[in-house]
Amino acid sequence: MNNIFEKGLTLTEMLVVISIVIVFSSMVFANYGKGQESMALERAGQKLGQDLRRAQEMAMAGSFDSSTNAVGIYFEESSPTSYILYYNYNANFYYEGGSVDSPEEDINIEEGIKICNIKNKDVEVPNISVSFAPPEPVTRIQNYNSEYEAFIILAPEAENCATTTKTRTIKVNNVGRIEVNNP
Repeated sequence: MNNIFEKGLTLTEMLVVISIVIVFSSMVFANYGKGQESMALERAGQKLGQDLRRAQEMAMAGSFDSSTNAVGIYFEESSPTSYILYYNYNANFYYEGGSVDSPEEDINIEEGIKICNIKNKDVEVPNISVSFAPPEPVTRIQNYNSEYEAFIILAPEAENCATTTKTRTIKVNNVGRIEVNNP
């Protein structure tokens, strides 16, 4: 004999549950790519800030030979997916390349991320050197040790730099303060 109070799931109830799971899954996967891009941008910004701090620490520690004047990082607009950690051997304290400076490491930015803009104060420039001279270390932007700030603006490679709002700004001032900011 069939009991009307017997528990069980009907086919209709099962289809409703499955359709709810499908709707929620599609919402999650639709935003998955945007989250990946945002996380890559955040990682690249933090890595750049970390590399600047590493150069600063190398200068303070004096972890180089006596002919080295400074340790720095060089950014160039024509090379938007990498930057150079270098030892400086000249009195100008900025990267000149060739036999004057020794590139210690060519550092690639995370895949999918690029340098959009390089600014010295509020003026866009094609390249910039941020160097740290021991023992304090004195922070120099290009060859200036006061009243200058370097801004390196990162963005996803797929974005147009002029219109994107998805950026990370890394700011370095002459006091040696390094900040990683959202726009």
